[in-house]
Amino acid sequence: MKQINDPVFGELEYDGVKKGWTKRIPLGIWFGDNFLLDLVVKCDEDEEITDKQRESYKSYLANLSNYSSEVYKVLFSYYKDHYEEFNRQWELPDKLKIDVVEALVTLRFYKPKQLFIDRNGNYGWLSTFISPQYLISVILSDGKPRIFKGWNVLKLDYGRVDDDVFGEMFFDKGWKKWIKTDINGVDGEWLEVTASAVLSNSKLTPGQKTNYQKYLQNEESFLAEYPKVLLEYYKNNYDVIEDMWRFADLYDAEDMDEMSIKKLVRFQRLYFHRDGKRYGWLCECAWDEEYGLAIYYDNDYEGQICIGQVDSLVI
Repeated sequence: MKQINDPVFGELEYDGVKKGWTKRIPLGIWFGDNFLLDLVVKCDEDEEITDKQRESYKSYLANLSNYSSEVYKVLFSYYKDHYEEFNRQWELPDKLKIDVVEALVTLRFYKPKQLFIDRNGNYGWLSTFISPQYLISVILSDGKPRIFKGWNVLKLDYGRVDDDVFGEMFFDKGWKKWIKTDINGVDGEWLEVTASAVLSNSKLTPGQKTNYQKYLQNEESFLAEYPKVLLEYYKNNYDVIEDMWRFADLYDAEDMDEMSIKKLVRFQRLYFHRDGKRYGWLCECAWDEEYGLAIYYDNDYEGQICIGQVDSLVI
């Protein structure tokens, strides 16, 4: 079997089944150093390991302590979202009901099998969860850990760029990255930044880059101004809101102020349209739980905050 000694990965041997350079490594968190998994640096046998893959491995090792505190929370969220599926298939005991089980308990049913590092520098754990037959992929290279069902994540159109304005982004139905922010009043909350694109070979546009710079420069004034605009929108549209929202009488327009209106929305995703004209926040909205709300800028109305349905920003 072909072997190499890499300056970062150390001694590796090529595995044609796993399609990469491999060795066994300790996980290093949760289960102790005796828990081993396969490291697989993805490439063909005639290809060299890239510097991007080496940097990804360094990043993985440097962030292990962060994964220790964040991955189990994502696993717990995934468990709750898929509880009915798990329970139908394996008849889970009462102690594992979602209204009883604690987040850390889900780690007992989680087993990372392989750390993969692909040619784009994406990396994560191919794992089993709940049962040895249930496969998931935990992607670690995007900032906030994300979970995909199955191990076919390696087949996704999962490109990555290091942009001079946006920084490092990955492709998942658009160029994306995760940022930690307290915009919703929760310190260190992960929220998504998206620059719309159709294909992973679509470049970020000059308009998207300019708008991202403008937003960063004006974020403080945006956060100060949007409650006033949102309150005006709420009062002007209260007749419609009252018809569609059963709790509207508890939030009568005449009783609302800028502080109380902020509690009815939650920022989710900072979005930059490919047309270079529109950018802003897609939000959860108490009076329209199905579709939400967009709070955004339109360059046709320079400096003016606009509010509308989500498709007014996305489409």
